[in-house]
Amino acid sequence: MSNIETTLAITKIAHGGAGIGRLPDGRICFVHGTLPGERAMVRVVKSKKNHAEADLVRLLELSPRRVAAPCPVFGECGGCALQHADYDLQLEIKTSQVVELLQRIGGIADADVRAMLPSPRQWAYRNRLAVHTHRKEVGFFHRKSHQLVDVKSCPIATDEVNAQLAELRANPPRQPARITLRAQGTARGFSQVNEGAAELLAETVGDMAASATLLVDAYCGSGFFSKKLRANFQRILGIEWSDGAVRKAREEALENETYIEGSVEAHISEALLAAPASETVLLVDPPAEGLSADTILRILERPPARLVYVSCDPATFARDAKKLSGHYDVSRVQPVDMFPQTAEIELAALFVLKSQSGSTFDIAPQPHRPEPA
Repeated sequence: MSNIETTLAITKIAHGGAGIGRLPDGRICFVHGTLPGERAMVRVVKSKKNHAEADLVRLLELSPRRVAAPCPVFGECGGCALQHADYDLQLEIKTSQVVELLQRIGGIADADVRAMLPSPRQWAYRNRLAVHTHRKEVGFFHRKSHQLVDVKSCPIATDEVNAQLAELRANPPRQPARITLRAQGTARGFSQVNEGAAELLAETVGDMAASATLLVDAYCGSGFFSKKLRANFQRILGIEWSDGAVRKAREEALENETYIEGSVEAHISEALLAAPASETVLLVDPPAEGLSADTILRILERPPARLVYVSCDPATFARDAKKLSGHYDVSRVQPVDMFPQTAEIELAALFVLKSQSGSTFDIAPQPHRPEPA
């Protein structure tokens, strides 16, 4: 059925940014550049047994929530998927995707998923960009391939980063390269890309973690969360595989902070023994792959009273939530829009040990105390 043109009524947006409709034969069909409530003429380019993918030919009915995308390469560049949706709709789409993934993958139908917190800046928020160069072209890969899309300026990058992009375009390297552009003062590998939204995420994590004797900060990086929460805990144990990140975390560590270099799998069991489980909060911020089966097994051997899970991939988060659900209740889930205009979703979730559910230790947020001087 490839290269067949047909009319599609778009009902929702899939994780990744493509609109979803149903073909005449009942299969779902994904097509980028569309919004819920729109009718579109599409051309099927990939046909599978249970679904298909299509390219947009033209729009027949437009959503009132469609806006003009300011980027001239939107739709080609693989970086942004939602510039054509008004910002409130973007937030609604991403929140609904978290709910749907928790239901479909996690088997959790009644999770308290809060409305996504908006980024303080919808544009010009990225203080770091990784671009590719080839001959005189500088930009990002195409949405469908590794073909380079030449980009003169990126509307989600800060002015400083775009100035570096212009300089790179004026003096591109002779050989193909991947180059990271950073705003001045942005640490290599340790900083948050969207500083304003990162602060919202940190506040959310702080409310969920509250206070206790021990905080085990797994995948702690350079201690972004630990250093904001250290006044709320008698002791903090951070675990991180990157030696550079660990060195950075140790630079400004207080006496109650210890940062361990190594894998979470290797150190999580010992870390969780450092205080009674009832007085321990575990914070995990894994890569997009989520928690390994071994890590989850080690956590459940001595489950702490609270588990705060920060995720950049709601699908793997939902998978892990299902594995944790035998021991934990999902108290609440708070998405934060770290990457406006894109399909990326960041969230924080609070898991409460089932024996603790309903207690005063459950979900009562604690105010932040100022960090020691």
